[in-house]
Amino acid sequence: MQLFDISEASHFCTPLQAHVPGVGQSLKAFHRTLPRQTRLVEGTTYFDVHRVSLLNAIERWILFGVADYRRALDMFVPSNAPWAQVTLYYSSFFAANAILGMFGIWLTHDRLVDVVQGTPNSQILRISRSPRSPNGYPGSHRIFWDFFYEGCNTISPWVPGNLQTAVSPVNNDRVWQIEARNDVNYDMQGAFDGAMFFSSTFNPKRLRSLPGSLGQQLDVTENMLKLAIYFAKYLSLRSFAYEGLGTGNRSKVFRDLVTKVSPGLVTQSALHELLGSF
Repeated sequence: MQLFDISEASHFCTPLQAHVPGVGQSLKAFHRTLPRQTRLVEGTTYFDVHRVSLLNAIERWILFGVADYRRALDMFVPSNAPWAQVTLYYSSFFAANAILGMFGIWLTHDRLVDVVQGTPNSQILRISRSPRSPNGYPGSHRIFWDFFYEGCNTISPWVPGNLQTAVSPVNNDRVWQIEARNDVNYDMQGAFDGAMFFSSTFNPKRLRSLPGSLGQQLDVTENMLKLAIYFAKYLSLRSFAYEGLGTGNRSKVFRDLVTKVSPGLVTQSALHELLGSF
């Protein structure tokens, strides 16, 4: 897998010309319409649509990553601690997708788009179908993290020293994040044990007292988000990702979307009935 270097990534993320409605679209849907070609060449419509759509996706991954992080902070109670970890996992996953995207990589369970040539104004991307994990991991999320940390070998020279942990496998294990998520998402004993451990160790006055894998996931997620935002600023990333979602400049719309207060819907829900009938 080949990535852009920092100057090539800067070109790829350069502010685009005036938005043409309909150019940005679902990457998955767009790639399903492509003929059986294996390359996207800068200057062609296929390259432009892929690029606009990927840059939009990058900004949205950052938005949803930060928003999930924000909501996870409301879940630090025993009954929600396992889902807080799942939410933090997806926040990290979104940020990692954004980081790879800025360096030209788009990865799904059945597509890998990487770089053939990074020369500005002559960039070429390669489409690979049914990509295989570099180290033979099964499962879409394990494959993603294997590719992510493989790509980090290219990215790491441009990563600030205080964020180097974001590009290093957690506990020297490329699939730690997804395995830790699965432990609390699919194993109810693991989820309950985590909730019990949380209840006995967490001090709500000290966020860093979060115990075990939940606390570790929090640290990983924060650094992954910081790195995604660092590169977005460094590379002057601009797209049309938030059109129609608010008023004002991009930063204001981003802040408003992340910090928006949840509607008070408990009184309109079935919660009272559920609590009284069990």
